[in-house]
This record gives sequence, structure tokens and C-alpha cells, in this order.
Amino acid sequence: MKFNPDYALFDDNMFVKLRAALAGIEPAAGLEMLDVSIGEPQLGGGDLITNSVSQHNRDWQYYPKAAGNPRFIEAVGNYIGRRWPSAAALGKLSAQIFPVTGTREPLAFLGGLVRNTKENPIALVTNPFYHAWRSGALASGGTITYMNANASNDFLPDLDALSTDTLDRTVIMYLCSPTNPEGSVMPMEYLKSALEMARRHDFLLVMDECYSDIWRGSPPIGMLEAVAEMPCAAGDDPLRNLVVLNSLSKRSSAAGLRAGYIIGDAEAIKTFAKVVANGGSLLPTPLLNAAADVYDDDDHVSKIRAHYDHSFAIAARHLSIEPPQGGFFLWLRVDDDVAFVQRLMREQAVRAMPGSFMGVGTDADGGNNPGQNYVRLALVHDHDRIEAVMQRVAVIYGNGLA
Repeated sequence: MKFNPDYALFDDNMFVKLRAALAGIEPAAGLEMLDVSIGEPQLGGGDLITNSVSQHNRDWQYYPKAAGNPRFIEAVGNYIGRRWPSAAALGKLSAQIFPVTGTREPLAFLGGLVRNTKENPIALVTNPFYHAWRSGALASGGTITYMNANASNDFLPDLDALSTDTLDRTVIMYLCSPTNPEGSVMPMEYLKSALEMARRHDFLLVMDECYSDIWRGSPPIGMLEAVAEMPCAAGDDPLRNLVVLNSLSKRSSAAGLRAGYIIGDAEAIKTFAKVVANGGSLLPTPLLNAAADVYDDDDHVSKIRAHYDHSFAIAARHLSIEPPQGGFFLWLRVDDDVAFVQRLMREQAVRAMPGSFMGVGTDADGGNNPGQNYVRLALVHDHDRIEAVMQRVAVIYGNGLA
């Protein structure tokens, strides 16, 4: 039988391409294999999560409620007020906060909300991209159009380069700050401009902020702060044309908890709730209550941030790089990203991700891939392993392929 041919898009998933690129390459003998290709925190969030899950280990016999419960919604609202004080009032919009099982599923589902809303639709995706953004773009039914994020623009998509015709046809746009994989932070005026654009051309702006609590120096500005500074007439929805996503995966090193929230446009949240209630994954009540405890605590996040700060200090010492503003990825400039990664595996038993596998070429001939000649290294391990990784990377980095 036949299946949806659109899903062939997923055949070039970056991890599929990485397996193919490394097929047949034996890692260096005598060295422990070190994998920094996946953005999966290897250090737990501490006793808080373990104790909370144990404390709330009951009520498994009940079906979860799609909208969560007041305890979780209150915890998220309080977190928003602490993290972005100028946006504290937005955290009180309890009907516009919705629990999600991490960010991957909602990022993909949100595309379906805008399907069949415009003729000849376009879905705008930041390039390089997280695969769930592209999945959501596919679900929208729009022609996927990539917005290149280059070093010349601090690795942010050039919104001014988008034509009026493109924007008029756009149904959804995916942005991320701090950016994945580069770790750049969008400034206030950029955020405002993106939302003004969404409202002027009537499309849904999806803002992925899952790295918002992993930063160096000062906390990144968030989209909710931009909203708080923008005029809003009495009776209008301050979050119209916008959905912001956040999770505990990176903030609390709790990727396995699968807990987070979305906040946004009242009608978008209402429609999303219907989709989830009919076919989506729901966050079990015991884990929902544990997630509320974790959102209520900031101390463990400070410790996690300090850990990543030290990891980047190790990288800077070995590679003389400048740590990114946010996130836990090192976006390393090299001469040939695929060759670098293959040699890194063959000679140093380190598995990394070629940047070109995270993006697509936007020229007619497949050229102009903004991820080309970069390698993504996830600094997610303990410091002894990070030290070992950076020592091994430095051998290749300073030996003809940097």
C-alpha cells in the first residue's frame, strides 16, 4: 500500500544523515566513545525532581486532564513573573496557559492550526532548524520557506529580507531564542518587529524559548517582555498572533519528564486544546504536579547554568572560542563540517553533528546552506568528559580542518 509521500521529508533528518556519514568508520581504538551530537542533558536536575516525583506518585488510575490543573497553571504564572518581571501580568492569563508534553509535539501540532487559512500558503522556518519546526511547517500545508540565519546577522533570520508577497501568504513562522544551535539572543526590537509583522500580515508566530534559562552573563530577553512593551487596546488579546513555548527539558535537565507549557493567542490555545483533547498526548497528573514543583524552584537552575558556564570555559581554554550567549551548544566554525566530523570519529572517537545536516541549501542548486562549515557540539556531559572531548577536538581543530 501507499503512504503519505510528504513524509519523505523526514528521511533527511539530521540523525539519519549522521548515521549514513559515519557508516563504516571505526572509532579510534583504545578511546572511550564520547557522543556530543545530541542535545540531551546528561546530568540530572538534582534531588528536587526525584523527591517531587516520589511525593506525587499517586493518582495514576485517572486519565489526565488536557488543560492541566490550577496548581500547575499557577506555578507557570509565577515562573513567568519571576523570570520576566515586566510580563508578570501575562502570567495571570490562566486560560491562555496550557500544559504540554515537552515542546516537540506542540511545535509540530501548531502547524495544523493554520492549515487551510490562506491560498498558496507559506510556512517560514529558521534555517538551520530543529526538526519539529519543519514538521509543524509541513502540517500547515504551506510551502516550506527557509529563513537563513548567518553569522553576518548574528545568526538571526533577516526578517527585513522577506518580501511583502511572502509575508501576505505566510500562515506560520518559527523563531527560537536563544537560537538553536548557535546560542544567539534576539534583542527587544527584533522580537517586537517579528510580532508586529505577524499581526500586520496575519500569521501565527511560534516562539521556541526552551533555552531561555540557559545563559551566560545576563538573562536573555523573552518574547513576553516584548509583548509587555507593545501597545494593546482595551479588550484586545495582548498575545494575539503569538504562541510561546517553554519546557523543563533544558531548564531543569529533565528531558525525560516531558513537561512544559505554551502561552499565547486565546483562540490558538483554545483550538490547540481541542486538537490535544482528541488526539494528543496529555501530561499525567502526578508528573504535572512534579513539574509545578520544578517550575517553582530557581536554585537548581542556577546550579545547572553554573555547570554549563564551566563547560564553556573548558572549551574556550582548549579552542580559544567565545562562548555563546545562551544554550549549551558550541557552534564551531570549520573548513569542512562533514570531513571534520568523520575525522573526529575516526581519529578521536568523538561523535558530533555536521552543521550542514541541520540546515538545507536555499539556492536552486542546493547551495547556500547556513549550517555548512560549522559543527555542533553539545556540551551536556560532566566536566571530566567535556575536558576529554575538548582535548580531542583540539587535535583535529588545530590540524588542518579548522
